[in-house]
Amino acid sequence: MLRRAPCLFERYTAVALLYPALPESKRSGGVEWPGKSGVAFTDTLRAMRRWLWREWVFPQVGLAPVVHKLPGPVQDLLRFGLAPAA
Repeated sequence: MLRRAPCLFERYTAVALLYPALPESKRSGGVEWPGKSGVAFTDTLRAMRRWLWREWVFPQVGLAPVVHKLPGPVQDLLRFGLAPAA
């Protein structure tokens, strides 16, 4: 219980520092609704997770060539489905 707050703060800090380093094309995919003027933390977290699935997870387990053979919309569906669940 006492370790939860420092871990959450560490995650927030890591995402807040790494998100601006992502290329502009990788920052898309946020949820848009009327009245929302900026990017929320959940949007940045989801963008970071999508980037990690594509650039780190799939290559680590040897699935990058298989995923790259899939059509673009299927790749996006896969990444957008995995990002919130991670």
